[in-house]
Amino acid sequence: MILDEGWWCGSVAAGAVEDPKGLAGVAVDWMPAQVPGTVAGACRAAGRAVGAAELDGRDWWFRCRFDAAGGDGLLELGGVATVADVWLNGQHVAHGENMFRPLRQGVQVRPDGNELVVRCAALAPVLAQRRPRPRWKTYMVAHQNLRWVRTSLLGRVPGWAVVPPVVGLWRPVELTPLGSPTPRRPRMRASCDGPGGVVEAGFTLPASTEGSSVQLHCAGRTAPLQPLVDAHDVRWHGTLRLPSVARWWPHTHGPQPLYDVVAEVDGAVHRLGRVGFRTVGVDRTGGSFRLHVNGVPVFCRGACWLPPDPVGLQRGGALYDQRLGLVRAANMNMLRVPGTTLYEDRELLDRCDELGILVWQDAMFAFTDPPIDHHFEADAAAEVGEALRVLAGHPSVAVVCGNQEVEEIAAMNGLDGEHRATPFFDESVAGMVRSVLPTAVYVASNPTGGDPPFRMDQGVSQYFGVGGYLRPPDDARRSRVRFAAECLAFATPPEPDTVAEVCGGASRAGHDPEWKAGVHHDAGRSWDMEDVRDHYMAELFGVDPRQERYVDAERALELGRATNARLMEAVMTEWRRPGSTCSGALVLAMCDLRAGAGWGLVDVLGRPKAPWYALRRVLQPVALLAVDEGLNGLALHVVNDTADPFHGRLAVELVVHGDVSVERREVPVEVPARGSRTFDCEAVIGGWRDAAYAYRFSPPAHDAVVATLSADDGPVVAQVVHLPLGQARPLEHDLGLGAVARPRGDGTWALDVSTVRLAQWVTVRVPGFTADDSWFHLPPGGRRPVVLRPEGTGPVGAPRGSVGALNAVARAPITVVDR
Repeated sequence: MILDEGWWCGSVAAGAVEDPKGLAGVAVDWMPAQVPGTVAGACRAAGRAVGAAELDGRDWWFRCRFDAAGGDGLLELGGVATVADVWLNGQHVAHGENMFRPLRQGVQVRPDGNELVVRCAALAPVLAQRRPRPRWKTYMVAHQNLRWVRTSLLGRVPGWAVVPPVVGLWRPVELTPLGSPTPRRPRMRASCDGPGGVVEAGFTLPASTEGSSVQLHCAGRTAPLQPLVDAHDVRWHGTLRLPSVARWWPHTHGPQPLYDVVAEVDGAVHRLGRVGFRTVGVDRTGGSFRLHVNGVPVFCRGACWLPPDPVGLQRGGALYDQRLGLVRAANMNMLRVPGTTLYEDRELLDRCDELGILVWQDAMFAFTDPPIDHHFEADAAAEVGEALRVLAGHPSVAVVCGNQEVEEIAAMNGLDGEHRATPFFDESVAGMVRSVLPTAVYVASNPTGGDPPFRMDQGVSQYFGVGGYLRPPDDARRSRVRFAAECLAFATPPEPDTVAEVCGGASRAGHDPEWKAGVHHDAGRSWDMEDVRDHYMAELFGVDPRQERYVDAERALELGRATNARLMEAVMTEWRRPGSTCSGALVLAMCDLRAGAGWGLVDVLGRPKAPWYALRRVLQPVALLAVDEGLNGLALHVVNDTADPFHGRLAVELVVHGDVSVERREVPVEVPARGSRTFDCEAVIGGWRDAAYAYRFSPPAHDAVVATLSADDGPVVAQVVHLPLGQARPLEHDLGLGAVARPRGDGTWALDVSTVRLAQWVTVRVPGFTADDSWFHLPPGGRRPVVLRPEGTGPVGAPRGSVGALNAVARAPITVVDR
């Protein structure tokens, strides 16, 4: 029985009420609450403003009334943030101080009506208690005593996008009759054994099932399970061996076969879930950190996963479908769940299994010095153990990390290796991962590997050289990054429709407090990530960002979008090229936390932003990458991640004045499976042309190099337009840009975008639709097919929008053809 209806919540002063009886003597402004959910989510639904001081400074009470069959049952609250007390029918039944651990308690339920009451006690008095001093302090948290409290740092990190702290019943509440024969707390693990596989499974049943017939089924094979009896339950466990299994791959490298695992209890069938079989290893030779899946080196590319709804923590369903669909559509193959957020649920892991997206899971420890305290460590170990058991069995889970930035911040506070060591992460968590999840790679901290641990060229790093540290784009190579578990954090404005709908319009950008609440800045610093974007905008486009915003706010935002798209495109191209030291890069972040110019590649309404499109092309399984090697010319790299050889043709065209093709040649291309080939641009052309415009013996003979990769059977696989004179191009009144939309018969529309003259950073904007491609360069006479997909599920009619380019004064309306 899921208790997800009839909930109310309200608050009283901290400590004012000791138990539910006391609520009758105080005024409580009750409001409907969604469970699972948060106080902030309830306030949002009620149209009520609530801040961090009120959320953490008052006691919040939840209550619901429900009917159920009477008798003994198991009450399970999946997660309550944070210091929780639970009463059922006036009797105190549970207390918890860790939002990441479920509260489970045997209870007696009435047959004629029940009341469940939960108090989430104020956190402020807990933080105000005197505690032993940490080894170091950090400005990354709102209160140093948060190191003692097992709660999410969302809403409690100064300088991040302003979101409310998590308070409330954020995971489901369930009531199960104690005699129910339905398996509870299923745990699975799958591993490879040569060509075969091994499935280990276990679950809990009532003590009355001790003599039952319990079997495990998978892939047509069956094995009996054995009972282990304790005081109240029977823990059934067993192992099933499969002689032959298909390997699971990240979607960029292969298919995702999954196998149903079923338990049979006295003839009744219960589905436990699905497993996949793959091996994951890591090569740390010479300071590298290169993951291998099924023995194949994988360039891990993706983003850090922040909750799509940080206010109400609503998850799953259509929200996951849409956001994770964008992860896969961007050709990303890894998500990292940072230690500043919360452990994700089985549904996200199931979706990642299905979609072929690797998961890097941090334990929820970040920034602070964890207390050396027996009670704290025991509670934290139980928390990590629960989380690992959820992760086990999911082929998508590739990396588990003990914490975020604990080792780094200790080093930045001057501690040497011996004094910054933390046995809890280095030994305890490492041991649990080896025991519970041996098929995953363990990393004690992020960043780690060098001395100091935040060096880019050793192990796992967080790279913000191109970004907050204002380094030039070529620093991405100079730093010799090995694996960037966080990188490329920029303040990227959403597309104009979102700016108009939820940000108040372009005129509010850059100064309005609501806009700035969505922009990250490091606490204690006088600059934010918009200042970083402005620095690079001036470098790339030769403009004064302040003057641009003063004269034309929308043009300033458009230049900012293009700036971030170009920077991410350039850096990820550098890291993915053959010969790069880098074997992985995870952008911070996938989703915005708040409306405005946030970190996300996707805004709060689920719409892709400019860098999403730029990265989508760079990260294709079969990709064409252009890298300016200075006096060594323009290198063209063809990368093939797939299991099949690629056969096609590579064409190079030189363009002058934006519309004249002065030369074009092509060569055959053969790239082995999971291999690459590199071509010198001028070798393809057939002679030296100073394609990169590095020697500069004379005025430039061309202003664009167009490289096009086509398959043997005709379709264009990838195209790169390299601008050797840089991003700053003059505005033109007429590029001959146009687009024609035709229905495809499945609710989507085919858009044919064309141009007469070279169009820089072409944008497709159609209200009510999401374009699968935008923010691309289109060579003179070029065409680009784009698919338009409705944003919602209801009827939307024909697309009415426009296409434009950064170097065009006006946008061109889309022409709709009904057939």
